[in-house]
Amino acid sequence: MVDKNIYIVQGEINAVVGAIKRNARWSTHTHLDEERDPLLHSFSLLKEVLNNITELSEIEPNVFLRPFLEVIRSEDTTGPITGLALTSVNKFLSYALIDPSHEGTAEGMENMADAVTHARFVGTDHASDEVVLMKILQVLRTLLLTPVGAHLTNESVCEIMQSCFRICFEMRLSELLRKSAEHTLVDMVQLLFTRLPQFKEEPKSYMGTNMKKLKMRAGGMSESSKWKKQKRSPRPPRHVTKVSPGPEQPAASASNTTGNGVTFIDAPSPSSSGSSENVSSAVSPATDSGLELSSQTTSKEDLTDLDQVASLGLNAGIPSCENESLKEGKIQSASVESIPEVLEECTSVAEHSDSASVHDMDYVNPRGVRFTQSSQKEGAALVPYGLPCIRELFRFLISLTNPHDRHNSEVMIHMGLQLLTVALESAPIANCQPLLGLVKEELCRHLFQLLSVERLNLYATSLRVCFLLFESMREHLKFQLEMYVKKLMEIITVENPKMPYEMKEMALEAIVQLWRIPSFVTELYINYDCDYYCANLFEELTKLLSKNAFPVSGQLYTVHLLSLEALLTVIDSTEAHCQAKVLSNIHQQEKEVVKSSPETMNNERVLSEGKSSSAVSEPAGACPPTSGCLMADHMKEGCMELEGGSEAAEKSIPRKPTRFSCILPSPQELMQIKKKKKLLITGTEQFNQKPKKGIQFLQEKNLLATPIDNNEVARWLRENPRLDKKMIGEFVSDRKNIDLLESFVGTFSFQGLRLDEALRLYLEAFRLPGEAPVIQRLLEAFTEHWRKSNGSPFANSDACFALAYAVIMLNTDQHNHNVRKQNVPMTLEEFRKNLKGVNGGKDFEQDILEDMYHAIKNDEIVMPEEQTGLVKENYIWNVLLHRGATDEGIFLHVPPGSYDHDLFTMTWGPTIAALSYVFDKSLEETIIQKAISGFRKCAMISAHYGLSDVFDNLIISLCKFTALSSESIENLPTVFGSNPKAHIAAKTVFHLAHRHGDILREGWKNIMEAMLQLFRAELLPKAMVEVEDFVDPNGKIYLQREETPSNRGESTVLSFVSWLTLSGTEQSGMRGPSTETQEAKRTALECIKQCDPEKLITESKFLQLESLQELMKALISVTPDEETYDEEDAAFCLEMLLRIVLENRDRVTCVWQTVRDHLYHLCVHAVEFCFLVERAVVGLLRLAIRLLRREEISAQVLLSLRILLMMKPNVLSRVSHEVAYGLHELLKTNAANIHSGDDWYTLFTLLECIGSGVKPPAALQVTARADNDTGAQSDSEVSSSYHPSDMSLDRGYTSDSEVYADHGKPGKMHRSVTDVDVMNSGWLVKTTPSMVVGRGCGRERKNKTIEKRAKISWQCKGRMGRRCSPRSRSLTSPIQWDGGGNRGKKVKLLG
Repeated sequence: MVDKNIYIVQGEINAVVGAIKRNARWSTHTHLDEERDPLLHSFSLLKEVLNNITELSEIEPNVFLRPFLEVIRSEDTTGPITGLALTSVNKFLSYALIDPSHEGTAEGMENMADAVTHARFVGTDHASDEVVLMKILQVLRTLLLTPVGAHLTNESVCEIMQSCFRICFEMRLSELLRKSAEHTLVDMVQLLFTRLPQFKEEPKSYMGTNMKKLKMRAGGMSESSKWKKQKRSPRPPRHVTKVSPGPEQPAASASNTTGNGVTFIDAPSPSSSGSSENVSSAVSPATDSGLELSSQTTSKEDLTDLDQVASLGLNAGIPSCENESLKEGKIQSASVESIPEVLEECTSVAEHSDSASVHDMDYVNPRGVRFTQSSQKEGAALVPYGLPCIRELFRFLISLTNPHDRHNSEVMIHMGLQLLTVALESAPIANCQPLLGLVKEELCRHLFQLLSVERLNLYATSLRVCFLLFESMREHLKFQLEMYVKKLMEIITVENPKMPYEMKEMALEAIVQLWRIPSFVTELYINYDCDYYCANLFEELTKLLSKNAFPVSGQLYTVHLLSLEALLTVIDSTEAHCQAKVLSNIHQQEKEVVKSSPETMNNERVLSEGKSSSAVSEPAGACPPTSGCLMADHMKEGCMELEGGSEAAEKSIPRKPTRFSCILPSPQELMQIKKKKKLLITGTEQFNQKPKKGIQFLQEKNLLATPIDNNEVARWLRENPRLDKKMIGEFVSDRKNIDLLESFVGTFSFQGLRLDEALRLYLEAFRLPGEAPVIQRLLEAFTEHWRKSNGSPFANSDACFALAYAVIMLNTDQHNHNVRKQNVPMTLEEFRKNLKGVNGGKDFEQDILEDMYHAIKNDEIVMPEEQTGLVKENYIWNVLLHRGATDEGIFLHVPPGSYDHDLFTMTWGPTIAALSYVFDKSLEETIIQKAISGFRKCAMISAHYGLSDVFDNLIISLCKFTALSSESIENLPTVFGSNPKAHIAAKTVFHLAHRHGDILREGWKNIMEAMLQLFRAELLPKAMVEVEDFVDPNGKIYLQREETPSNRGESTVLSFVSWLTLSGTEQSGMRGPSTETQEAKRTALECIKQCDPEKLITESKFLQLESLQELMKALISVTPDEETYDEEDAAFCLEMLLRIVLENRDRVTCVWQTVRDHLYHLCVHAVEFCFLVERAVVGLLRLAIRLLRREEISAQVLLSLRILLMMKPNVLSRVSHEVAYGLHELLKTNAANIHSGDDWYTLFTLLECIGSGVKPPAALQVTARADNDTGAQSDSEVSSSYHPSDMSLDRGYTSDSEVYADHGKPGKMHRSVTDVDVMNSGWLVKTTPSMVVGRGCGRERKNKTIEKRAKISWQCKGRMGRRCSPRSRSLTSPIQWDGGGNRGKKVKLLG
């Protein structure tokens, strides 16, 4: 059975032959004419071959391709005929008629690439010609993207790319065709760079033989006639890369699956025919393109290669303008006429391969590649493309982005950037040294120059390429990254009215994008802030972003929000790391500690990078079937070993920066480095003013040795880029510092450098002074060191010195504008003449002098800080590259989460400030939520690291937004209820207090302030204002209750007086609130309910002890005074305190002393009854009832009941009811827990005092008075000052007679009742003997009050006319109180 592929070929033959015969030239139909015509004859021969076979694979691909390729090459065929032949070839490729595994495939592909890239045809009209060009693009794309494309050589790939670039940049072609070429190039670049990991670097010897031929060039000719004179199309791109002899990839299986679905297109550049006068302009697409592929910024390596290339007369691509020369003096681009048609000297790579033996072949193509059916059998081997063509393509793309090359139009620069983006997205370029060198030097330089252009499309694309570079290669680009970040900061801060707002916005977006890279911010901190001679990038950026988050005008714009977002990225990543640590259990954490050696961390980093790179190189599933990525995936056969090897190489342990003691230094070590850095900067500033002063300062700070070590100082002068070069020159050239000068020169490595090259390096390190003796000293030291380093190549030191001096003079002569105005610059002959006989009576080698002359003439030795513009930029860039090549350029990668604590301590202040501002000013829900999310994350981090000051600051900031502290009580429910932001802030405050209360310290005061405000405004839940009571029938009373005359026997007169005191506003308010006010209050109540403030009490048992103590301290601090708190507030806080103590009864021993002292203060120091005293007494008894069951505290609790006996008798009598009920409850529930006779005595004494009006034991009263100045007594002090053993009783109680008899004994008589003691004790005493209050005599008693010695007096008045509490017996009776340390003040409780 005949293979159907044969029928396909036969059908294409008939189509092409039919078209040829229809053309007027072939109108005769005799057999003889057809035999004579080479095109028709080759088709008839192919027909005979096909008729004699049954399988297409029986013949080599070259056999059935050749007739079609001859039609494509022919200058006599018209566009439609050439188009048909191209369509046929495309069909053969897409139908997979060519077997990739066939031994003749390589030559067939090479032949096809050559024919299509040099296609020629007779032009008809513009549109028809463009159709042919479009088909050429299609064929080239299919050729490179099908499996057989892997057989193409480096030269062929370069030609294919060159052809596409020509069409892309030919502005006379239609936009559709140019865009098609652009898309074709994108696909090709994607394919080539995705395959990059599959190629190995070649040995340099092999590379040298092939690099010369691979150089992509483009240069537009201003005259189209020059193009038409050319008989053959110009040679395509030449590569300067190492050839990788990747084995031929027999992708047989792939051929069946890809078919015509694989689409990476290359657009060939058709050349116009010189013989045909009617060739249309479309056929010579590159005439005015202005394209020059070899830019003037080619690397030195490329330039040397070009030199050798020029000697062969070899040019590729469209020849550049005749007057345009590469910077090397001898290298000039050949004009069109000088390009030979067939370059016999430069045959294919096959001739350079070891096994190549090329015999006579049937056909030699214009590029010198011979083709014959038997070639494979005879041993010729075409090497498939590899690294060389990729390197040359990469170099060419970089040259396109040079904004200082006048041939690069905006379209070309943009195209170059787009293709570089594709390349960087497709391949891990960092693993390929030849490409990395181009990135470090040229690409970064061009990109930074493009950041200054005003065209936003170029600016935006440059930022994108920069991000891709620094995301994947920053460890190789330390100083480039520093310069990039500085440029972005400059763009953001510059106050230039011409600077578009969008540029600042995009620069900020670029920073945000960088900061989102895992570990990037940490690496900034480690590699720059913690490097002696780098800028504090992290610190400066944080300050900049913080400042930028605050709008000057008050209006929030995108830049402000972007700045906040950048700050939040640090918080987000830190919070994520903290969450991960919290989730991992302790065992896993211990394992991680064991594994956290530098090697492990590095391996983890490498593995993560490996994953990301493999994700790039194997996205087959995600790519459309026609993508270059998919094709590259099919071509991966046999490359797994290579990838494995590269991964192994990657896993090598990273180098350690010299300033660190280990790969991951401790935070303490970093702090030391930062401290030293500050001192170095100060020393540098002093050196730049007066060198000796700077050196002396550094010696004082022990940063430089005393006495001075010249080698150490010399190293410092070389390493420190902040030093003024002029001051360095003056300092080292001083006569007193001769030894230092020798040490300074000794820091240079001049071995293997020509004298002018060494001098260039030397003079870049300092500013050469102008005095001749000083210059002489500097040059003598230089020449001596250079001679020693290079084995004394000249006759003597004088010869060497004279030559060095001559070089400096030549540099001045050639580049100093003042000299050039007066004299004609020195010629080479004059330079030689000046040095005649100087080398010990002989001449220097003329070649060396010539090389030196041209080197100085073409590239000035730049004196530091003297030049401006591009020359200065070049100097700065060279210094940057030199620094990057030293150990200073080591960039340390760190695992995610390292040093989060350090970073957070530096960023939390600016971040919280920015969050607060944005939260306050913004009205958008999303921004408010983002700010709150930021607050919560900051809280989580501070809780994780135990940073109480941060958390307190956060709570204080948020409390301001709740509006609880700023509003008056009357308006609070309305204002708070109608403010959604206040709701969010309040909920956040309480949520954070519930969740992270452990680390809250000072912030408790602000939260308690908010609680008090809610209490005053009656917004708290009922459960929080309802407290236990012994006397009330319900067992509970409310801390807040409206005053009614009937309650607790209040007089009608007092009620009337209270009503009279109401202001008009309050009276009108009593008429009833408006609907809006009611709704606001309802909303406020609902919000507070969601805040769940009671949880602060119930959850307090889970707080750390320190936080609990701070909470209790905040509650205790609320004591009645004239300004802030009234009695009701103090009572509320007391009740909260008691509830918290009861919640923490498991650890009550830790807090008991604090509570007992507070109760002592409230009870013992009160000289008059009030509600607060009542609540304190009830609270003490409640604590006793609950805590007596706990053995560890019961003794102290029972001792503390003696506080009641220390109370003033008149006050105790007023609380006798409560004490009686309390003691009854105590004995009923806990009698079995009272074991000591002393404790029983205390209880019975209390019962006597409250039951029968017996005065408390005088001993306790005296103690209370005497101890008044020192504050509360401890339980042990109470027990020692008054002990039942004085009574000599064994039983647990004392009879009334005994008590009275004891008190009546003269020896036991205490002086507490005398006036002298009263005066000494500091207590305020009433002149009225009656202790009964609230019987309608309040006003009279008030008038009778006598204050002695200006002691404390505070007065309790009911708020808004209602009484302070249900327990207060009199609203207007003055109550005397000794506040301990508050003596001398007059304090008034506000209602």
